[in-house]
Amino acid sequence: MAITNGPLKGIRILDLTQAHAGPFGTMLLGDLGSEVIKIEPPKGEMMRGGDPVVSPNQAYMIGLNRNKKCIVLDLKGKLGKKAFYDLVKTADVVYTNNRVDVAERIGTDYETLKKINPGIIRCNISGYGETGPYIGYPSFDIIACGHGGMLSISGEPDREPVIPGGIAIADMMGGIFCTMSVLAALVRRCNTGKGMKIDVNLIDGLLVMQQVLFQRYFQTGVEPGPQGQKDPLNPGIGIYNTKEGCMTLNSPNLTKLLKLIGLDSKLNDESYHTPESRKINKDSLNKLIEEALMKKTAKDWIKYLRDEHGIACGPILSLAELVEDPQGIFNKMILEMNLKGEKYNTIGSCFRLRNDKDLIEGYPEPPGNLGEHTEEVLAKLLRYTKEQVAQIINESTGNNIEGKTTSKITLVYENQLNGKDEKT
Repeated sequence: MAITNGPLKGIRILDLTQAHAGPFGTMLLGDLGSEVIKIEPPKGEMMRGGDPVVSPNQAYMIGLNRNKKCIVLDLKGKLGKKAFYDLVKTADVVYTNNRVDVAERIGTDYETLKKINPGIIRCNISGYGETGPYIGYPSFDIIACGHGGMLSISGEPDREPVIPGGIAIADMMGGIFCTMSVLAALVRRCNTGKGMKIDVNLIDGLLVMQQVLFQRYFQTGVEPGPQGQKDPLNPGIGIYNTKEGCMTLNSPNLTKLLKLIGLDSKLNDESYHTPESRKINKDSLNKLIEEALMKKTAKDWIKYLRDEHGIACGPILSLAELVEDPQGIFNKMILEMNLKGEKYNTIGSCFRLRNDKDLIEGYPEPPGNLGEHTEEVLAKLLRYTKEQVAQIINESTGNNIEGKTTSKITLVYENQLNGKDEKT
């Protein structure tokens, strides 16, 4: 069952995004109950990999585009552009991730859209923003991580930078900040009736994430450098080796921790007697802590320190272990979905909204094939005739619907119009 309720029920999002940042942001809005219409170019967005039919092995499409209606419009064509603008009249938000020159060229910029719908909220994610000296530069997550300082603090000292967490952190934070901006704009529109232009870039988001590091740099003039495995300021915080496996540790009560792991004698040592001296000698104290932890396994230490004595510590789980983790299972974060007869697992929504009226009900539907919902959206929402829909599809595919068509994408469209299964 699709999501049928939520605090954003009744909000319609036109999603023109591709790749990671934008699709992730619109997915979050869909998780909150909004209707998301994913509008793709004739060849589909880049993460489809040229295959119009979605399968569970397409990680990006499955992971970022659930609960969206997938339609195809050729915004370079006359009919596709008109259909898009007709949808804008019915929409609350147009969500894009283009450079400013691209948006103006295809007519998705705010100045154009607000003439069609004065209440429209148009948000855009780009690498560097829509103003300034870098507006024409292309960017992706790794480019932003390098330019935005994130790579300079990732990894071990005196070694090459590493991808932070191995994930697209700049893209995902861009999607989160853009979605937060959309929510703020929706609240403002409730009060004023006016739409808004939202301009989010990946670099700004990364700077905000490094807020505390920047404050230390501003105060001391010392750059942080790669953060490594241990907290750069405080002992007893970081990743520690044990007799078997590694564990995480963060104990505000360092005296209690030292007693529990058998380092009582060090409490009288001038080097470790006060919080100030411990910070000054953090490297040697961390070494002593790690040597003590080598006497037991990570599993044993966690049971002893966390479960029995309330010390904040934990395991380092793999994805396979995390899927079986009791808390994740209890939170229903691993969902089983069905994609045209094929079952697959996916990660659920992180939103926990408890108000009875706005309770999120149901589960998100899997992504659609390229253009799977084109006829449904245009016919039901815009009340286009079957002939009008066929003309728009014809414009998108570059083929004559009534003549000979051989492309896989066109066959998908033809089967929709004829009421057949789109995988035929």
